[in-house]
Amino acid sequence: MDSDKPLAGGIPMVNIDGAKIRRIREEKGLTQLYVATVVGVTTDTISRWENRRYPNIKKENAVKLAEALEIQMVDIIDHGQPTPPPEPPSVLPIEPPRPEEATARSDKAPDAAEPVATPVPESAAASTVPTPGPRLTPRTKGVLFGAFLLLTLAGLALSWWYTGNDGEAQVTASRTLPAHATPGIPFPVVIEVTTSTVRPFSLILKETLPPDCLPAQGKPQFVNQESDPPALKWIGKITGEHAVYSYLAKLKPEAKMETIHQFTGGITVRSDDNPSIPVSGPDSLQASPFHWADSNSDGRIDDEELLSVYETYGGIEGLHFGKKLIEEIWSAKGYRWNPETRSYEILQ
Repeated sequence: MDSDKPLAGGIPMVNIDGAKIRRIREEKGLTQLYVATVVGVTTDTISRWENRRYPNIKKENAVKLAEALEIQMVDIIDHGQPTPPPEPPSVLPIEPPRPEEATARSDKAPDAAEPVATPVPESAAASTVPTPGPRLTPRTKGVLFGAFLLLTLAGLALSWWYTGNDGEAQVTASRTLPAHATPGIPFPVVIEVTTSTVRPFSLILKETLPPDCLPAQGKPQFVNQESDPPALKWIGKITGEHAVYSYLAKLKPEAKMETIHQFTGGITVRSDDNPSIPVSGPDSLQASPFHWADSNSDGRIDDEELLSVYETYGGIEGLHFGKKLIEEIWSAKGYRWNPETRSYEILQ
């Protein structure tokens, strides 16, 4: 069977094995909501794929589905090998009675008495009565009750510890965002995810940018969902107590000064009870002629502002947030924005 064929419009399609998809998802402990979020479809669509109501899907969705299941796409392709039907249970044939047996049965009297059980003597019956064990004293009962109570409390404490230290719901995310930025000039955004869990677990981070904002660089690299407003997605696994996701963005050059731009984000983990955890922290940025590192908008970058930039963004390897320009402004008397050249002028 051809498992990779285009539709009439030229869209590549593949045949998927729904039963295998469900088995892999359940073995990995993934929910339909988690997989649907990675692929960018609804949970109803995932259910239809697994139940073979939609056995033929877009190849693009099949690639995303394989990424969500952490396998290769070839592992979920239906190669057209039909599953043999189950064999019917074997039934032994019923043999008719032999002539001699039928004759013997016909000769038996219909009112033949059944064997009567022999009565048991009273002495034998009395010997079978179980002898009662020793009675528990009030002190012994109290000791047993106390032990039972201690075991119950220990079980509750262990359950609380497991939920609090290894539960998937103990996850928080916080965003670090400059208060302002100049249109056309890149600025950094950092989202730190923290957890009290012990075991590694997977998550999906989604960040929705304002309509007048464009994404640039990501560390780690994000998946840019082409939409309006733009949406960024990361899928990753936390192996410690925290993970850092950062990206560069910039307001469109035509964005008007003093306008406010909103950011929203959320985390999806492997839990249907708490499917989305919102990202906390600053969520708005103002278009301004002042550099984003100039936090008090006084036309210069002082020592405290420079140190704040290095502490927040300096440890993110490979994030090009304009370090050279910031140091030039810091070492000079100040700066000002030139709307004609759309650049900062350094004041010596």
